[in-house]
Amino acid sequence: MKRAIFLLLLDAIAAATLPAQAATPRIGVEGGLLRLKPAGTGQRDYIDRLDLPGSGLASPTLFLVIPVTPRFAVEPSLSASRDKFTERSGLFPQQTSTQVRLSVRADVSIASGLYVAGGGALRYRKIDASSALQPAILAAIGYQTNLSASLGARLEARWVSQRRTDSIAPSNLYALLLGISSPISRTASHTNRPWGLRLGVTGGYVRTHIYGTTMGFNVDVRETSLDFPGTGSTTPPKLFLVVPLGGRFALESGFDAQREQQQGITFFDGHFATRLDVAISRGVYAAAGGNIRYLEQTGTAGFALSGANGAIGYRFPLIYQLEGRTEVSYTVFKERRNYPFAENDLAVLMGVAMALK
Repeated sequence: MKRAIFLLLLDAIAAATLPAQAATPRIGVEGGLLRLKPAGTGQRDYIDRLDLPGSGLASPTLFLVIPVTPRFAVEPSLSASRDKFTERSGLFPQQTSTQVRLSVRADVSIASGLYVAGGGALRYRKIDASSALQPAILAAIGYQTNLSASLGARLEARWVSQRRTDSIAPSNLYALLLGISSPISRTASHTNRPWGLRLGVTGGYVRTHIYGTTMGFNVDVRETSLDFPGTGSTTPPKLFLVVPLGGRFALESGFDAQREQQQGITFFDGHFATRLDVAISRGVYAAAGGNIRYLEQTGTAGFALSGANGAIGYRFPLIYQLEGRTEVSYTVFKERRNYPFAENDLAVLMGVAMALK
């Protein structure tokens, strides 16, 4: 039945008489509400997630829209991460995990701003020595609009049917996603000028060290992550907004939120960071500021961690009004009475920022 519905949707897409799409390729990021439901169980065993921006754990985060005809476009999307967890005191076993999600679909306009989409996806998962490749089919309907000449937005409802493998049960993913995108052309913006109002996403290598003592046990956790933009932990925040203050100075705020609910247990991890960015010379900049991270789990009181951050980086032109940057940052959180662990995060990050005006 699901296969028949999917094929009928593709037939309707192919037969429609449709208005034109934008002729310029676009790059964007998305995130939102997701429900992952094991197929055929008949139980309330679903997992609900809120990811802003998308964490890449259940759906790709970065997408590229490539127009083929005035009403038809191809859209690939991707997320990838690799994590290694080590606890030096021997309280927890070492674990290494790798996950890659890739989807390719056809987007077709059906009215002014309204579109439908259909395609396929692959998920590669490896935990320690066990690996699996999981295929899927997807369908979506959404609405897109231009917020400005250089920024577009879309709201999309998506369904993904993930097939059974030897080690992964079949499941269905239902999502309501908000996407932000920017056009791509060969003309690069110039970044030696003053700061501009920009929204961006970042990812890369993060080394986390958590240490402290609880109930008489010394805990010494080290985790390394290599995450494609938008995936991984909330530290450092993946979504950032740069607001120019004039001259060499800009105020930058970072945001990240992940909420997961499963079988009555809810976990929330939210992170807000703010810093002052100072342009030094020819794209080189330095930054410093503070962090607030809020953690909450069902059955325990929520609490906030305060911290500080510093960074040095280089921003450079990409294409059209897209700006790239690479930076090294260091974030520290101090322990508190009901959370006796300190945390240090060293990150080497790559980012892409879109002009908001």
